[in-house]
Parts: sequence; C-alpha cells; structure tokens
Amino acid sequence: MADFSFIVDVTEVNLNDILQRSLETPLVLTFYAPSHPESANFSALLQQIAERYQGQFILAKVNCEQEQMIAAQFRIQALPTTYLFKQAQALDAFPGALDETTLLQRLSVILPKEEDLKFQKALDFLQLEDYASALPLLKEAWELSDKKNSDVALLYAETYIAMKKTEPASEILAQIPIQDRDSRWNGLQAQIELLIKAANTPEIQQLQADYANHPTAEIALKLAIQLHQANRNEEALELLFGILKSDLGTAGGEVKQQFLSILAALGNSEPLTNKYRRLLYSLLY
Repeated sequence: MADFSFIVDVTEVNLNDILQRSLETPLVLTFYAPSHPESANFSALLQQIAERYQGQFILAKVNCEQEQMIAAQFRIQALPTTYLFKQAQALDAFPGALDETTLLQRLSVILPKEEDLKFQKALDFLQLEDYASALPLLKEAWELSDKKNSDVALLYAETYIAMKKTEPASEILAQIPIQDRDSRWNGLQAQIELLIKAANTPEIQQLQADYANHPTAEIALKLAIQLHQANRNEEALELLFGILKSDLGTAGGEVKQQFLSILAALGNSEPLTNKYRRLLYSLLY
C-alpha cells in the first residue's frame, strides 16, 4: 500500500486512535480479506478514491484475516463491510461492494461540500491578505450554495470592504435574507458608510457640482476618473454610459475609451464588469 497518512491499516493497537481522528476528519472504515476478491477489489477502489480526495477523509482498512478480534468486535458477517464515521459517530454502514458512482453518493454523507472546500481555500488566501485570489473562490462558494449561505456572503462582502470596494459589498449584503442580518451584517454596513464618506472627497464634490451646472464630456471624464480612484466604480461607469447612450463617439471616442479602461481595471471577476460590458455591447450591436 502507498504510504499516505490518510490511508492506514487498522490493528488492535491503533484502532482507538483512528476512531478518535474521525472527530476532526471523516473516516471510512472498511473490512476486507486479501483472499476474498470482491472485498479486495472494493478496498482497492476505496484507496483510489482516497488518493483522489487527498486527505478529505481517512481510509482505514481492516484485514479480517489478520485482525479477527476487530472483525468480531464489529460483528462483521459479510465482506466487504464499510462504516462511515464523522465526528466520531457512525453515520452509515453497508455490506457488499458498490460501484464507484453509488459509492461516491454514499460518501457524500461525510465528505465536505464543494462550497465548503472553496470557502476554506479562500480563508487560506485571506490569512495572507491575498484578497484577489480569495474573491473568486468566495463567489463560487456563494453561488454553489444558491446564495443561501450567509456566512459565505458576509465574508465575501467583508473581503470587498477590505479592498475598499463598497459597491459590490453593498450589493452582496442586500441579497442576504433579513433573518440573517445580525450584528456582523450591521457592522459591515457601518464600515461601508464610513468608506463612502471618506471617498466623497472635496474634488469629487466640486466636479459633481460643476457637472450639474455644465454637463460636458470633459468634466464627466474628470469626474469618472476621480470616482474610479475612490473605488466608486458603478457611479463612474453609469456616468460615462449615460453619455455613450447618446453618442458612442463623444469627445473623439475618449469617453468610450475611459469606460473600457475602468472595466479592464476591474477585471473579469468583478460583477460590475459583466454588467456594464453587456450594456456597452447593447449599444454596439
């Protein structure tokens, strides 16, 4: 057997330790005999899956020809017989061999969901303050939960706030159900309000006043740049798109170019990018 810490041979000496490990890591305990082809082949299939999942569960194999006391303790009457443990509790048990598809369905009882795996990986990136790498993972985790996992959504919004991007954070928080809007949700809303106040610089206020009095493309471009620098990107894009709706070639194409530059700076993973790219395409085609 390959030497993997998540694939172990069970003996009377290590049985209790292995069962205790299931407190933290899901455990598959399978009983087989080398001279029993069906159980030996099923044990090999389990090992292939364990190697594929790389430590998401422990595969503990009991050779009933060598460990008859353990087989007797579990009252094994058929080979193979397999137990599934999580948090030291047996959640499922079944005699006989299963095909791979059916086996994976049974294992889903103890294996972490894909959304949980992405969430954990995002946490690893956040510990390194690598927000750009964490964001797409949090987005995927939230969507995999059908946007029902508010813990994921809160961290997703929190990550945008750490990047001082209030617009996507506000959009995420607005989608969290009312019953999940706890003190953490309120705290994030307060942080957003503070960031918005801080981003409302005197330069922006003056340009907004100038544009209200003289709505020219030149002032709009200056205002859009300032808004973009303050991470108020939706306001900047909305401002420029309002002009483009009237004339795509305004200011010699400079408005369109600035609009595209903001989209490029946001990147494809930003929800605003897809929204405003589609709006621009609607004008082009």
